[in-house]
Amino acid sequence: MIAVRTDDEPKRSTIKSFFANKNVFVTGGTGFLGAVLVESILSTSPDVGNIFLLVRDKYGANAHTRIQRLLAKPLFKAHSEEALKKIVPVIGELSEKNLGIRDDELQRLRDTVNIVYHSAATIKFHTYLKTAITVNLIGTYRTIEFAKSLKRLDSYVYLSTAFCNADQDKFIEEKVYTSVQDPYEMMKLVNDDELWQRNSAPEIQALVGGHPNTYTFTKQLAENLLLKEMAGYPAGIVRPSVVYGTYRDPILGWVGNANSGHLGLLVGYAKGIFRTISGNGESSIDIIPCDYVINAAITMGWYVGTRKTETIEVIHSTCGERNRFTLNQFCDALNENVQKNPCDSIVWMPYTKPREGVRYEVFVFLFHLLPAMFLAIPESLFQFGKSRKSTLEYMQLFHKGSTVFNYFLHKSLQYSVKNALRIMGELHPDDLDRYQYDAKNCDWSKLIENCFLGIRRYYFHESYETTMWHRVMFKIFQVLYYVGWVFILALIYFMVLPLAGTFQLTFAIASSVCLFLIWL
Repeated sequence: MIAVRTDDEPKRSTIKSFFANKNVFVTGGTGFLGAVLVESILSTSPDVGNIFLLVRDKYGANAHTRIQRLLAKPLFKAHSEEALKKIVPVIGELSEKNLGIRDDELQRLRDTVNIVYHSAATIKFHTYLKTAITVNLIGTYRTIEFAKSLKRLDSYVYLSTAFCNADQDKFIEEKVYTSVQDPYEMMKLVNDDELWQRNSAPEIQALVGGHPNTYTFTKQLAENLLLKEMAGYPAGIVRPSVVYGTYRDPILGWVGNANSGHLGLLVGYAKGIFRTISGNGESSIDIIPCDYVINAAITMGWYVGTRKTETIEVIHSTCGERNRFTLNQFCDALNENVQKNPCDSIVWMPYTKPREGVRYEVFVFLFHLLPAMFLAIPESLFQFGKSRKSTLEYMQLFHKGSTVFNYFLHKSLQYSVKNALRIMGELHPDDLDRYQYDAKNCDWSKLIENCFLGIRRYYFHESYETTMWHRVMFKIFQVLYYVGWVFILALIYFMVLPLAGTFQLTFAIASSVCLFLIWL
């Protein structure tokens, strides 16, 4: 039965008034995006009701412990103990019937919850297809069932991805594109034990079709499921691109554990370990601040909750059409801002530029994998890193991740934001500044600087302040960088000398090799 709403609130009501006395249910609330979403909901209205977080026991920590860890983060420092009591854990499992929630708890939620935010997903691009279907598709179906069972559903918002339509043409509109596979058939496929036992790569690829990975494939299926299941319900989809740290709210440069998407690349780059990125320098890299994504999600919840929408509303949270950012500009911003705000300690002078094809592969082998192989020897001998990945494994993961993003860089997808701007234009004047999500207003260099400061403060637990010591240290590494090239020149010279015989020929060969490596 479709939940009936009486639209008592005026169309220009504030977001604060919309959330007042409403109870919110959130999946993925302990993740990077989810945590900022929860904080933003809490900040939106002092009179907001409870915020229920679906949490499962994970990695040996029970649900209540995980919530305590979440609330201990600097993200929630400004909130009183009384306000934090509104965040209530709900023990469950995303892909199970009724979300695996206890019967008495489930009935309480059905009686009281008004707003649902579904942000939980497996975000690894190459997740095993069965796992991706279970979490991203069946998990979404379970949240739909839950939302439709609520006595008063005011709004349902799904956090998708701008890349879910990577199989389409270059210009992506704010609409749900029909998937090649039927979402209901794909959910049935999870029980096809014979298929998963065969695990045939051609069969799996035939299912995924034109999608570059299982993540974008299952996210598109989930959108199709929503389109069919949520017709007549107040529902919306927000599609962010590559999510970076916060630009402004609730705190500057929040990056979480910096393991999400491209943020892991920034961590390695800040230390001088990752020194290249795969892609064409003139390609657009579509990044967006985390708080812009959450502002879009909060606005979407308010919008579909205060209007009678004909169908599911879809908006992009992207930068391309409004504020293009090329890969060359991205690397320039990295190089400029890491020099302004270096970490307390670095492995080598951070510097990067985009490379393509064979040039990229050769560079990664010579300057990433080869040094990592040498480091792997003492790690193995002295048993370093038994409780973590080895340096070589990190390098291989970086290489894999960089080449995955390269697909999107080369395709240069463009995203319409007409609907996003239209909905933002409906905001009450009091909300326009706080819930800003138009990428045109974003200074990309400032965002990168904020991310580096956030990585220093929240990942490496260093100070925000950049001192004279930091600048001197960076200058020393700049000198060492050039000394390193002199050393390489000398090393090649003495290696070639016995073969070449003469000084002139040896020096010419060594210089040529060095110039090639510098160009590389």
